[in-house]
Amino acid sequence: MILQLLGLAVIIVATYHIVKTAREYNRNAALWALLALGVGFGFQWVLPIVLGLALAIVYLATGTKQADLQAELSTPAMFITFACMGLSFVGMFFLLKLVSRIPDDPEPMPVPPPPTFNDVDPQL
Repeated sequence: MILQLLGLAVIIVATYHIVKTAREYNRNAALWALLALGVGFGFQWVLPIVLGLALAIVYLATGTKQADLQAELSTPAMFITFACMGLSFVGMFFLLKLVSRIPDDPEPMPVPPPPTFNDVDPQL
């Protein structure tokens, strides 16, 4: 429970810093916030549930009784939780690094050719 609250705090703090950095570099802050929240909640909440359900289906298909399923899944669930939390932290760091990259300057416009003065009298 404490670990999940820590993960939630990291999601909120990282999203705040990503939005702040996106605004500094004139990027779409709302899009970056949605992406950060998606990575954070996707890796910390959705992926462990999906992996846990898949693992439970595999255990049930291999003959594990439903009464023993919770005891069988407790150790793999702990490893899945830690791995997904680590993936979430890495994803948040990657997004923060990606949004803080300085945008490339646009290509400068070509210099116009020098003016020609053919109609000017050369004796002046």
